[in-house]
Amino acid sequence: MWTVSILDVGAAISTVLINVQVLAFPLLARIFSGTQIPQRFLHLSPLMLGGLAIAGGALSGSQQAANPVRGTVLGIAAGVAYAVYLYLTRLAGERSPLHFVTPVCVSTASAAVTSGAIGLLVTGLPLDIPAASWGWIAALALLGQVVAWLLIGRGTSRLPPNASAALLLLHPVMAIGLGMLVLRETPTASQLTGCALVVGAIWFANRTPRSVDARQAS
Repeated sequence: MWTVSILDVGAAISTVLINVQVLAFPLLARIFSGTQIPQRFLHLSPLMLGGLAIAGGALSGSQQAANPVRGTVLGIAAGVAYAVYLYLTRLAGERSPLHFVTPVCVSTASAAVTSGAIGLLVTGLPLDIPAASWGWIAALALLGQVVAWLLIGRGTSRLPPNASAALLLLHPVMAIGLGMLVLRETPTASQLTGCALVVGAIWFANRTPRSVDARQAS
């Protein structure tokens, strides 16, 4: 759903749409687990998403969206599905802390079967690609999916849902930084401003007030 959304509305807007998880994830935890959502987090969520839109290049002048309605619907649906996965991963980590690998194993296997079946029906699965490309695909799968989701699964069970959701907004910001260092890309001033907004909003939404620190110390 997210891939089609990128093609329909562009990378910048689709990145904002899928990150409705920053609201959907804590909301799911509130509805099904009774976890409270801090008021400060709710107030700063629009700033987080707005900063993410700017960081993604929403103010840099993108091409006309090819299919804005379908792209918007699929992007939001992908964000809700992302939030459901995060919630279930957190729930599994809480109930069975020693088996944090199992959810990643099961979800990865089911994703392979599901995407393979959909691919055969929709776009096909061309496998005639160079060996070097297979190597990069394997590296992406192991590092970007397996290792990353093992760490996320381990971390989400130890953090409040709002903190986990907000911290995951950092990945587009970090992608811009890696693009500068590795690919020699040059982000615009508005993109850097958006990164600063995201980081600042996340820090402020999740920081512990000094009065609480003082009480805990005493």
